[in-house]
Amino acid sequence: MIEPLDSDDTTRCPLCGQANECAIAAGRDAESCWCMNVIIDTAALASIPPEARGKVCICVRCASGTTAAS
Repeated sequence: MIEPLDSDDTTRCPLCGQANECAIAAGRDAESCWCMNVIIDTAALASIPPEARGKVCICVRCASGTTAAS
């Protein structure tokens, strides 16, 4: 069973809990973020919990749609 994730932790993916490597959360320019150079899976975006939308970034693994079942 997946534990609820802290939607206030901007360094963790709200889908899997792993580090999201978000440039903005790390205090860097948005243009330097990995997400500016990839196509993000629409199903992954739709899976983001409502309380985390627009606040917390997903990780590159979840963004690619290649997460493993738990």
